[in-house]
Amino acid sequence: MNGLSATVYGDRGYISQPLKETLKEQGIDLITYPRKNMRVTLLPFSDEFHLRQRKRIETLIGLLKEKYHLVTSKHRSIAGFLAGVFSSLCAYQLCQKNKPKIHVIKSLAYP
Repeated sequence: MNGLSATVYGDRGYISQPLKETLKEQGIDLITYPRKNMRVTLLPFSDEFHLRQRKRIETLIGLLKEKYHLVTSKHRSIAGFLAGVFSSLCAYQLCQKNKPKIHVIKSLAYP
């Protein structure tokens, strides 16, 4: 996996120096907002934008779980899990009228 890198956006609950170091060794950047008792650092525009998009994604997952019966804990195989996710997404696409839009922008830091 040489040459691959990733960015993970999480909430304040994931802030931990050992976790950040472990992910950094694997080529993964963990981006979170700082906690209230932490020093404030300025984030690049793209990271700030993607952190704000997290809220929309979590809302969509909550809607899939509540209204379209997405269950993520009762599967016996990966295929069964993916079939449940796929069926919930299909039901969402067919039945939901006002869908939230998630805009993805390409980071300037990564080609």
